[in-house]
Amino acid sequence: MVENEILINGKFSLRVNFNLKGIGGKKSQIILTTTINKERVRIYTGLLIEPEFWIKTTRTQIGERALEDSSLGRVQLKYNKGVNKGLRKILDYCHEYGAQVSQNHLMNNGMEHNAHNFKSYINNKLRGVEASISKNPVDFINAYIERKSQMVNKDTQRKIVDGTIYNHRNALKRLQQFCSDKNLRLTWELFNAQLEERLTAWMMSKNYTANTIAAQYSIMKVWLSEAEIEGLITNKSFHRYQTKCQDVENIYLTVEDINKLYALDFNDEAIKAQIAPFSNIEITRDLFIVACWTGLRFGDWKDLSTANINTDTMVVHTHKTNTTVVIPLHPMVKGIITKYNGVLPKSVDKTHTIQHIRKCAELAGISEQVSLGRVKGGQSIIRTGAKYQFLMNHTARRSFATNMYLKGVPTISIMAITGHTTEANFMRYIKVDKEQHAKIVAQAFTH
Repeated sequence: MVENEILINGKFSLRVNFNLKGIGGKKSQIILTTTINKERVRIYTGLLIEPEFWIKTTRTQIGERALEDSSLGRVQLKYNKGVNKGLRKILDYCHEYGAQVSQNHLMNNGMEHNAHNFKSYINNKLRGVEASISKNPVDFINAYIERKSQMVNKDTQRKIVDGTIYNHRNALKRLQQFCSDKNLRLTWELFNAQLEERLTAWMMSKNYTANTIAAQYSIMKVWLSEAEIEGLITNKSFHRYQTKCQDVENIYLTVEDINKLYALDFNDEAIKAQIAPFSNIEITRDLFIVACWTGLRFGDWKDLSTANINTDTMVVHTHKTNTTVVIPLHPMVKGIITKYNGVLPKSVDKTHTIQHIRKCAELAGISEQVSLGRVKGGQSIIRTGAKYQFLMNHTARRSFATNMYLKGVPTISIMAITGHTTEANFMRYIKVDKEQHAKIVAQAFTH
C-alpha cells in the first residue's frame, strides 16, 4: 500500500489525490480530492505552490508533490520541502481517519464512513479543532484566534498583524460581557436573528461608536463562518448581521500646521518646562513629520531604522499590505534624516505617541476650534475643541493624502505611495470641505 491509499476495515477504500486550483497571482492552492461512495470530495489544504514547481501524475499514478531539486536554489527548495511536509501530514490525517472509522466499526459506536464525515474530520485536523473544542463557542473562538495569530494573509503572504488579533480578542471579551450583563449562556444557539437587535442595543447603551458596533459583527461573522463549516451552527441568521461602517469625520494638518510643528524649538526654556514629563517627545515630533510627508501608517513609521534611504527617495516595505513603496523625500524629511545621521530612530508606543503629538501641536499653536460629528451610543454627537486635541497617529497619513490632493498630484500617483488599491478607499482619506473643492474646480478654469 502507498501513502495515498486509505484502508477502511482492512480493505482499500479510497485514494487521495492532490490537485492545483488557481487563486490569482503566481501561486495556486493545493486541493485534496477523493471519491467516497460515488460522491466527490474537495478539501482546500491551505498550501500554496507555483504550478511550475508541481509534479503532476496521470490517472493511474499517484504521488503529486512539489518538486525537490537542488537546482531550484536554497529558498525555493526549502519552501517546496515545507509543502511536501504539509502534504505528508495531511495524508497522516487521512490514515488516522481510516483507523478511527475502522475502530469505531469494530466497537459498534457508529462513525460511518462517508464523504461528510471524511471532510469534517480532515477539516477539523487542518484547523486544529478537536472534538472537545468544537462543542464550546468560547473555546472554539479562542482556538481560532490562537490559530489566526499563526495564519498567513492569503493576499500578502505575511502573518496576520497583531492589531487584528487584538481586535478579535476584544470582540470576544465584549460578547462575553454582554452575556454576563444579560445573564445569557454563550452557546451556539445564542447566534440567532434576535441577537443582533439585543447586542446592538446593549453596545449602544455602553456608548460604543457605530463603527465599533459594525466591527463587532464583522469579526463575529468570521468566527461563525468557521463554525458553520464545522457543522457547529446551523442557524443562518448571522449572515445578515450588519457590518457596514460609517465614514467618520477626521481632521488633517495643513502644510502651515506641519510647518509650525517643524519650527517648534525644543531648546526654548519655556517649552522645555512644559515637555519635561515627556521623554523622547522630540523624536516623536520628528517621526510624525516624516509620516506627514510620506503617508506611512504608524506600523511602518514607528520603526524606519531599516528603511532603504537614498539621496532623494525612501524605499519601505509596508507591513499591512506586504508591498514596497518608493517615496520621494520632502526637504523637511531630508533635514530630519540628516539630524539623525541617516538612521531614523524608533518611536515610542502608540499611546505615548498620541500624547506626544498632541502636546507638540498644542505648543506649536495648532489650536483653532474644530467641530467633528460622529454616531455614538445611537446618537449623533458633535465634539468641539482645539484642533490639537483631535490628532491621532493616523492623522499624518491622512494629512499626506489630503495635502498632495490639494496640490493637484494625480490620485494614481498618491495611491502608489499610500498603497491604496481602490480609489473609493483612498477618497475616504481626503478631508476637503466644499469651499476647497470649489477652489480646485476654479483653478481648473484658469488652465
